[in-house]
Amino acid sequence: TPLRMTALDMIVTELRSSTSSMTAVPKPLKFLRPCFDSLKKAYGSISATTDESDLLVFRARLADVLAVLAMTMGKIEERESLKFKLMGLADYALLKERKVEHSVTDDNMGSWGHEFVRSLAGEIGQEYNARVNDGADPDEDSSFADILGMVDIIVPFHVSHNAESEAVDLLIEVQRLKRLLDIDTIDNTNYRRICLYLVKTADFMSDPDDLSEMMETALSLYRKKNEHFDALRVALRMGNDDIISELFEECEDDLIKKQMCLLLARHNMSYQYEDDDDDLNELIGNVNLSEQFLKVAQDLDVTEAKTPEDIYKSHLAETGGFSRRRDTGGAQVDSARANLASTFVNAFVNAGFGQDKLMTPDSEWLYKNKDHGMMSAAASLGMVLLWNVEEGLTQIDKFLYSA
Repeated sequence: TPLRMTALDMIVTELRSSTSSMTAVPKPLKFLRPCFDSLKKAYGSISATTDESDLLVFRARLADVLAVLAMTMGKIEERESLKFKLMGLADYALLKERKVEHSVTDDNMGSWGHEFVRSLAGEIGQEYNARVNDGADPDEDSSFADILGMVDIIVPFHVSHNAESEAVDLLIEVQRLKRLLDIDTIDNTNYRRICLYLVKTADFMSDPDDLSEMMETALSLYRKKNEHFDALRVALRMGNDDIISELFEECEDDLIKKQMCLLLARHNMSYQYEDDDDDLNELIGNVNLSEQFLKVAQDLDVTEAKTPEDIYKSHLAETGGFSRRRDTGGAQVDSARANLASTFVNAFVNAGFGQDKLMTPDSEWLYKNKDHGMMSAAASLGMVLLWNVEEGLTQIDKFLYSA
């Protein structure tokens, strides 16, 4: 046994050094391919009820080696890599129970390289689905205790090695996404990527329960990291209005609270801040939206009203004018369709600025239209005066009583 153990240690050393960064098939795997069946026979020859500690350590060590070899040599449908790893973990657990000291740790999956861990994760998903199809209850951990123990090792490994998406995918496969909240390796450097992946992946969930679980997990992670604005964004997407008050109570940053109020305003939420803070309630009610919009427009120097001709740029065309028709013998005749188009263009290009060159100076443009064109021209004034409740209502009021 000491000689076999020494030889096995040499194989382990070579395999670990070659599989830590796998850019091609490592030479040790090529050389051991013909020996794969012999190694499996050697493993099977060791009694499952052996009481010898040295032999038990050897068998657990050999199971690790066979699990790595089965990654490329085993049959996919048999999931040999997972089978050998589970048997190795059972031996390690038995050694721990007997309090036998050995140099091998039972959670040494990461030492075999990322590709091995990824291969195991794929087989765990297949094994989970196979057990569910055989009648195991997905909500009971007892039927999946062995593979869930491996999941608790693999997920933190993925998270700590910038493979957050693979960690989330594995937890989704085994329907244990809530375990993500108990992982210690989630910190300020990776929780944003995890939450972003959860939120984006939720769009592809066909089961409403899975969708809700993913959004709730992202919400819990954001709250755990005191990212209340992002938590509110997720809560609004979930339609969970009851949690808004809790998020405001948890948030201690006044600037973040204002951002949260602006987000509520953007979603047209009729929420009343309980502390009777007028500033925050005004933000939620979009009271100062027009003033803020005009301030930004002033800073960008875009407050000057534009005309439809500025958009058409008809002076660059040969025909000139929106009607694409030039009457060389006299003045250009107004077209009802052209005037209607100009009304819409004028409304959208000057929306929210409170002034334009067609409707706000006087009502002359209104009477260049007929029927629905006149109605559209009156409505366009509302678009130009968008959000300006104090001055806008005064200018629109005269059209409300016109016959």
